[in-house]
Amino acid sequence: MRYGQTILTVVALSMVATLVACSSSSTPVPPPAIAVAFSGAPPASMAESASLPITATVTNDSASAGVTWSATCGTAGVCGGFSSNTTPSGTAVTYTAPATIPSGATVTITATSVTDATKSTSATVTITGASTLADGTYVFSLAGQEVSSSYVYYVAGAFTVSGGAITGGEQDFVDYFNSITLTDSINGGSVSTTADGNIQITLTTCLATDCTQPDTALGVAGVETLNGTLVSGARALINEFDASATSSGELDLQTTTSAGAGGYAFFVNGVDSSGCPAGFGGVVNVDGAGGAISGTGSIVDDDDCGSVEQGLTFDNTSTVSNPDSFGRVQVSLSMSSSLLGGIGMAGYIVDGTRIRLVENSNDPNDFFFGITGGTAFAQGANTGTFSAASIEGSSFVFATNGQNINGYFQVAGVLTTNVDGTTVSGTLNCNDLTGQCPQAPTPFTGTYVVDPSGDVSLIGLTDNATFSFNAQMYLDGNGHAMLVTMDSTDVVAGYAFPQTGGGSFTAASFAGNYGLDTTGIGFNLYSEFDTIGPITADGSSTVTGIFDQNILFTAQTPDLPLTDGFSTVDPSGFLTGTITGLDVSMGAANAYPFSYYLIDNTRGVAIQTDTNQLTLGYFELQQ
Repeated sequence: MRYGQTILTVVALSMVATLVACSSSSTPVPPPAIAVAFSGAPPASMAESASLPITATVTNDSASAGVTWSATCGTAGVCGGFSSNTTPSGTAVTYTAPATIPSGATVTITATSVTDATKSTSATVTITGASTLADGTYVFSLAGQEVSSSYVYYVAGAFTVSGGAITGGEQDFVDYFNSITLTDSINGGSVSTTADGNIQITLTTCLATDCTQPDTALGVAGVETLNGTLVSGARALINEFDASATSSGELDLQTTTSAGAGGYAFFVNGVDSSGCPAGFGGVVNVDGAGGAISGTGSIVDDDDCGSVEQGLTFDNTSTVSNPDSFGRVQVSLSMSSSLLGGIGMAGYIVDGTRIRLVENSNDPNDFFFGITGGTAFAQGANTGTFSAASIEGSSFVFATNGQNINGYFQVAGVLTTNVDGTTVSGTLNCNDLTGQCPQAPTPFTGTYVVDPSGDVSLIGLTDNATFSFNAQMYLDGNGHAMLVTMDSTDVVAGYAFPQTGGGSFTAASFAGNYGLDTTGIGFNLYSEFDTIGPITADGSSTVTGIFDQNILFTAQTPDLPLTDGFSTVDPSGFLTGTITGLDVSMGAANAYPFSYYLIDNTRGVAIQTDTNQLTLGYFELQQ
């Protein structure tokens, strides 16, 4: 009995051990959950009938069944459609927006896992009217780099749109390769809507001396292609989008071809005939009959390759011509007592308050022979009336491009003229790809003096450690200003936007659909890249969008995704962000830090703050 009991006991214990072992080894491990995500966010907005590729990726799907696509909106049946109802994971589908704007003006695009219908991702896209230009004449200006010289060029001009066709126009083009200004007619072209809702403009140029012959020195075989994002029915941010060049600029509906007498605050910048950076600006007082300039009340400052001249005046032989049918004027400024000698500029009148400028080396008073471009703003009744009281207590957001002793250079920030009438304070970021200039937002102080002409001297802008700038700011008294540095080691220039709302900005101040235009230089590339496209800020912490990118010597790439997470907005209008996709790797998922400065609730500037590349951006609310 004992023997049998022992055997039974051993068997029983073995069975228990076996059952325990089987139980622990067979406990099921749940598979990873299926997840669906867009490969780059869909665009914030699309035009009616526009088409765009969208991609979704499914992870942890052992069946590799892909996604099912759907679109919903406020008007059933008119939410747009897809080129295929299902696609494999990571394969793009083409979504076509509805031909009419649905109720609520938005469409929700959803990608759902075929294997697990409870797993999906969605994005809301605003449907807008088809992007186009209404009939009229438009003035445009661009600054960038071209392939033929691998260096700078400027162009300004005007063209007429009728029924989507370009029926005529003219432009002035100056570059480092040709060294002379080319004044050409525009005898054709078209305006169309791209798949992502941008506008695309082609300009067919021809020789002014023989319009049966294209000017092959421009564009691709005489045809320039421009890409633009509308910010209103009368205005767009643009860049050149062809293999000949890349650039950034503006396009505005021309409302008059007349410009009155009085003061014009102006700036131009670029390089001199030797390729050395140069910038100058001032106030031209048109005070005589027929566009004569006596020199009274006029003033000019210039910085050519670190050689600075300030407080110069014009000879009384200076003139401004009458405008032609496209609003083109010839500005001929003689300065015989200066090293500059004189400069000639072609100008295109936008609306009686703005003139786009490009240097004209064919002018008899142009002894500078530079490659420069810029803008002039009319002072009107403000001419000659400026004082410290005109701007004390005011803030200006500035965004400037140029070069310093290390190469290409960008500076952006905000400065405030204090109520004491003599001192300024502010915050800026600067970048030259070396890290020597503070890329983090850095406080500065300095002093200012206001000339009655509207020429403001900004003296010793410094953090007392890493930088010190001297600059001139030019006022029109009507909400515009421009800034040019006057230093031996740098020349940068650009707009200084009078800020409104300072002290009361919140995250809600940065909300809505914007047009974004950026220009920059890649590290060790030293070739320019420019981007254009719509973005959406959610008024909380996120920016999404899509942009078209042109890199010199590289193919033009449309429809690249952009995402950004931004910080809490300081009441002064300052915030920081990390933008993914905006780089010379053509949309690669590289996250780069940026500083933002809000001008008001509709506009702002952004500057990159690391040594990977230079990027300076401007964004404007779409109206």
